[in-house]
Amino acid sequence: MASRSLWESFFGVRDSPEDIDGPASLSEDACGDLVHSLVRLGYLANISHSLDGKSFITQEHLSQDILLQLGKRNGRVSVLDLPKAINANLSDIQDRVQELVRTGSGKLFLVQDDLLKVEYLNSMTEQLNEELSRQGYFVTTDLCRKYNFGIAFVQQFLRDRVGSVISGQWDAVDRGLVIAPSFLEKEKAALLKALGELQEPTSLQTLRQKHVVQEQLFYGLCDALSKEQGLPGVFKGINDQGVFVPRPYEQQQTEWVESFFRNNGFIELDSIKKRGISDPRAYIQTNHPTALLLETHAVKDSIWSIVDASVEDTIANLSWIDVKPLLPSPLTKGDIAGLLRQLPCLTEPTTHITVSSDQDQSLTGFRGGLPQEAVVIQDTIVATSGQFQKTLLMMGPLLDRSLKAVVSWRLSFDPDGNYEGQDDDEDLYGFGDRGSSLKELIEYDSSTQIRQRKDNKRKGNQGASKPDGSKKKLIHEFLTMKDVREEVQRLEPDFDLALVNCIAKVLYGDLVRNLRDRNRSVVLHELQENNEEVEDKDKEEPVDVQDTAVKSLGSAIYALSRRIELSAKGIDIFEDPAVKNSLSKYLLQSWCVELLDLAVLRLSSEGKTPPSASDSPSDATKTRERLEGLYAEHQRQSGSKTEGGRGSFAISPEDTTILLELVPATTIDPLKKMRKLTAGSGKHKSLSDYLDLWSSLSQDPTMGLEAVRVHAKDERSWLSDHLEELHRILVGIKPLTEPALMLHIVALIAFQSWTGTMLHASGKFVPRILRQLRLSIGQQQSGAEKPEQAPAILQLDLLEKMLGSVLANVKQQRPEDQAGDPGDPNELWKAVFDIGVLLSKPTTPTTKMAD
Repeated sequence: MASRSLWESFFGVRDSPEDIDGPASLSEDACGDLVHSLVRLGYLANISHSLDGKSFITQEHLSQDILLQLGKRNGRVSVLDLPKAINANLSDIQDRVQELVRTGSGKLFLVQDDLLKVEYLNSMTEQLNEELSRQGYFVTTDLCRKYNFGIAFVQQFLRDRVGSVISGQWDAVDRGLVIAPSFLEKEKAALLKALGELQEPTSLQTLRQKHVVQEQLFYGLCDALSKEQGLPGVFKGINDQGVFVPRPYEQQQTEWVESFFRNNGFIELDSIKKRGISDPRAYIQTNHPTALLLETHAVKDSIWSIVDASVEDTIANLSWIDVKPLLPSPLTKGDIAGLLRQLPCLTEPTTHITVSSDQDQSLTGFRGGLPQEAVVIQDTIVATSGQFQKTLLMMGPLLDRSLKAVVSWRLSFDPDGNYEGQDDDEDLYGFGDRGSSLKELIEYDSSTQIRQRKDNKRKGNQGASKPDGSKKKLIHEFLTMKDVREEVQRLEPDFDLALVNCIAKVLYGDLVRNLRDRNRSVVLHELQENNEEVEDKDKEEPVDVQDTAVKSLGSAIYALSRRIELSAKGIDIFEDPAVKNSLSKYLLQSWCVELLDLAVLRLSSEGKTPPSASDSPSDATKTRERLEGLYAEHQRQSGSKTEGGRGSFAISPEDTTILLELVPATTIDPLKKMRKLTAGSGKHKSLSDYLDLWSSLSQDPTMGLEAVRVHAKDERSWLSDHLEELHRILVGIKPLTEPALMLHIVALIAFQSWTGTMLHASGKFVPRILRQLRLSIGQQQSGAEKPEQAPAILQLDLLEKMLGSVLANVKQQRPEDQAGDPGDPNELWKAVFDIGVLLSKPTTPTTKMAD
């Protein structure tokens, strides 16, 4: 029944049942379809079709074909070559190969895409043993190329067999090299012989290139020999960086190092290393434990002990020493610094060193410290705190000269007595506070930072002007670092330059503070004397000073305005526009500012409306009354008359703004315009505009100047009064002192005498004044020379010579460094002083130069 169903599935229904029992005739294609259908229906298992699809093969037969091909190819066949050889699909072959390896009991191996028999691997082992016998070694990479195996399989193959079935051993350095023991001993003997013949250090790379032994074995043999005893030298380094040093040579170099160190007392560490000693520091520490190891050298105790004794003696004598001459010249500054850090006398507290009996036992160290305290300067100089203190005590004359310069400048350029602003801030110097020790100051050693901080401070003060237009001058400008440095060099010519610079930096802060304190004492003394004089005067003449001063305010305003107008005429004489602008700016920022302040105070008094009894005074009224009191006090202290006051009176911008609330509305706009002109660029045109505005403002009835004009003096009288005032200042100068102030006053006198007009200028304009006077004389000489001009020319020559002498003193140069011979300074001072007295006498005729 089953056969009938199967038959019908493939061939359909026969005409008669008897046809089933008879033989069937099938074509080749029908047979193929029949087998495929049987396989698909599960009637045939473990059968595969051929690669060309024309035949079928069972898996047992496929396994037999694979083993047959493996035997034909000496136990190794590529799985990728089998499809073509046995006419089977690759996937079927791979499945059978996996099954064969799994069931082969260790007799078959699949390596990459190759199927191997164990006999093939055994034959490889025999071949490698033969190669070791013949060549003595083989290389893993060569086996990979020879047998066409990957490096991982070859390495594993050798690891399993080298030392057991393969009679060899791995190289100590190259793990890809296998060597026969007998061959290794032979090569080792050859290399040992070659090393014994060397006379000097030879790099391993050079020795390898001589082919003493097989190149592949060279570094491994060197490593093995380095671990054995009796080697005729020593290996230093490994592989290409290694060097072999013969023992005789090493002994010779060691003897040279010991001889040099013994004879010279020092040796460079690099030279030790060049002699084949790889760690020079360890060598010195082992063989010379008392030597000092420095940055680049080593020094024996025979040298550093001398330095130690010298430094200790220096400390005992509270002096200084530069140890560099005591040491060998090859030592660097770093070496010397390292040696000083290790000296016993400096590593321990220096207070244990007793001060020499030759020294002042009462002397303290700098800033009250111990005099034995020692510091290292510039790596080579050792100085004691006592040396710094001794130098400081010798700075008295320098402080006296500096204080004299401060007083001279104040009398010349700050005659109004405005002492404020001349003190430096505490943090200006950057040398630490007063409690800083000497070591802290030396370690700080920031001269660049100090200079930068000073420059920044000066830049910040450049815009600060006094009410009269002159720049503030700080205390440290009268005593510079250069002054201190030159004074130290003068007092101690044997001092090293580095020591001089260090002492100047350390002492500078204390010296400037001392000068500041001295100046304050002088100022306070002057103020106290002035106050006592004022008190005595008040006791003698008890009057209402404030009321008197306020009433005379109009006269003071008119007198100051006339001085400004006459000075403006003097500025017009100058030919250089730049000089005109500078003088105009100075006049605008000094007298013109003071005139504005007085005018605002005057107008606020004239425009005020007295408050009722029930009303309290306003803030503006209180401010005006306070300023009137200050003006009265100013007039009383100056001791001058209303038209000739030497002192300047200034009102702050805040008070000015408040006072403007009281002035008449018609005057506010001109006042603001004039104030703007004084704060501008200071060109000559600004001065002209200022005078034009003042001319209009002075005509205002509220200014109250009509009565003053009626009794005013003429221009000649104003010039005569100004010349008399200059004469009083000149004769008040102490003989042979204050050359800059004396020249300043004489130059102003000469300008007024020779031009017929006055000039308001500070001392810095003296060179420009003399230059203009020289130009004016030259213009007159271009025409017919007048006999009366000859004295003026000679007098001007003396003034210019005096200017050269003053500039030489300011620049701290010797007079002979200047062009020409200035002669005796005292005689020159007297000659210029006599010129000023002569030209300022009321009866002296003046030679007026043409404009």
